[in-house]
Amino acid sequence: MMNIDRRIPGFGVFLVSVCLAVMLALSSCAVKRISGYDETTDRAVTDLQRKTEAHLVTLESVEGLPECTYENHKQFYDEAKVDINVITVRAAAIPKNDITTQESQLLASQLDNLEKLHKIACLSKDQITLVRTHFNTSFTAILKLELAKRRGE
Repeated sequence: MMNIDRRIPGFGVFLVSVCLAVMLALSSCAVKRISGYDETTDRAVTDLQRKTEAHLVTLESVEGLPECTYENHKQFYDEAKVDINVITVRAAAIPKNDITTQESQLLASQLDNLEKLHKIACLSKDQITLVRTHFNTSFTAILKLELAKRRGE
């Protein structure tokens, strides 16, 4: 069997050059496994975090007072549910954005749990501290991911 690079002069150099070019092209292509940064999600989550924190501060200030009851704070829960639903639907509409979608669904679950707890009774400062920690963990996770996307990580 005859070696191919003996029949075509310079074929070996050509073949090596093509292989190197293909390897270089492939190494410069990044496979994107996650969506890009979404400024709207970033802003919406930040706004919801601000509203949630304001709600928790208000609950702390009315601890033990008649104003602490769920009925006096129902509007917050209704608005927050809408905000979270908007974030979740937007996240789900963006391809390769499963992590943000799951995190926003977790946020919805946390809000539901807070609302159920508040319907039972007014919250103590210790309960509010625990709730704040859980919400801030979720908000931070979503925002860290969005900011990492913006940096291209």
